[in-house]
Order: sequence, then C-alpha cells, then structure tokens
Amino acid sequence: MFKRILAGIDGSRAGWTAKNYAFTLAKAFDLPVVGIHVIDVRLLEESFLEDLAGVLGFTYYLGISQKVREFLEKQADVLVEEFLSEGRKKGLKVSSFQTVGVPHEVLVEQADPEDLLIIGRRGKRPIRGLFLSSTADVVSRRSKAPILLVPEEERSLKKLCVAYDGGEMSKKALELGRIISNNFDATLYALYVGETPPQVEEGIELKVLPGLPEERLVSHCREEDVDMLLMGAYSKGRLKEFFLGSTTTFVLHHLEIPILLVK
Repeated sequence: MFKRILAGIDGSRAGWTAKNYAFTLAKAFDLPVVGIHVIDVRLLEESFLEDLAGVLGFTYYLGISQKVREFLEKQADVLVEEFLSEGRKKGLKVSSFQTVGVPHEVLVEQADPEDLLIIGRRGKRPIRGLFLSSTADVVSRRSKAPILLVPEEERSLKKLCVAYDGGEMSKKALELGRIISNNFDATLYALYVGETPPQVEEGIELKVLPGLPEERLVSHCREEDVDMLLMGAYSKGRLKEFFLGSTTTFVLHHLEIPILLVK
C-alpha cells in the first residue's frame, strides 16, 4: 500500500488531527510514521522581524532572530516529544524529522512517491494571513506522493466516496479506496458527474449525477455526510487549469472533510 506515513505537525488543531489520522492508518496497515516539524525560516529573517515589531508594537533589536529561533526550537521539541510519546504508547513505529526551512518545500522534499503525506488544511501561523500561499495548497500541487488533507474535525472512516471519471488516477483512487474501506469495514462507492458514465470495476457502485463536477462533488459529499473523498489531483493539465480553474482546487476550498489526493 504505502512505504511510510509522513505527518506534518505544527501544533495547530488541524495538525493534531493529521497526527490522529496518521496513527489510525499506521495501526491499521502496520506502517512506520514520521512526524515532520519545520521551523519556518521566513520567521527568522531580521528584516521581517523589524517590520513585524513595527506592526505589533514590540521593541526590535539587532539579533532578536536568535531569541526567536531558541523559542521556536523549544516549542518544536515539546511538540515532537509529545508526538513520539503518543505513538510509542500506541505500539507504533514512530520517528521524527525536525529542521528549519520553508514548510511546503521540506514536506515535498521528504515525501517519496511510495509514501502517504498527511497534513492539516489550516496550519499554524503567527499572524493570520501572514504568508499568502497556504502550505496545504502548495504541497497538494507539488507533492509526488499521495496526500491526505484533513480539516480540524476528525471523522470516523465509515463512508468513502471516489470521484471517478474512468481515467488512470481515478482508478488508482478507487483501488486505494477499496483497500481502506476493507480495513475499516466502510461503505465505498464511486461518483461520476456528467452525461456519459464510464465503466467501473465489478462490485463497485457507481452513482451518476448531472451538473458541474466540482459543484456536485461538494454538494453530494455534504448531503450524504461522506467521511472521506478520494480523487485524482489536478488532472486537467497546467495550461487548462490556469485559464479555467481546477476541480481539485474548488473542492479543497469548499469541502471540509478529509480529502485524499492521488498522484
């Protein structure tokens, strides 16, 4: 299934939910789990801290970045130790990776195509809107590994829906959904939005709905109380996505349930 599970831990509520999903899946499939914590190097730049001091009204002095780094490192040690301690108590094979860098770059670099990367949809930021690009958005586009994006609220894995169009990525998503559903005794079905439904493998229910794929996917998952949506990531191509938008992007920004993107 996967070689490892990597979980992004940052102390946020969504980050701890990512940890919970990582532990649950690792236990079910006997996989090692790596907790990754990244101190954002952009927070340590003197020019940034000087500007921030002016906005927040604290006293800036040359060399303050070292004090900020020491504080963030102590915070990271506490978060990682809590992650490792809980994993060991659950009998899991856990390890950690800590570094300083740009979070989305580190997460993408650390994840191999055979891994599963799990991160929270809303990470922890010192100030809301501090950095324009969401780590989850960037990682979901650049990661070579499948990525599970989770909201703050955790859900039991009882109803899984696969966005299905007959393409290779949707077939991979369906196979992955079958493996997960079998292990958790969950309901699994495929959903196609359009006029000419594709063939689906025997034993899988295919629901067909009219309308725009992105809008119907979101409304259906809400109405049917789906616990996880599995789908191919950004399958339209970069040029078409640039001009017309992406079903993946729309779903990520409008649906607050775990979404597993298959690459």
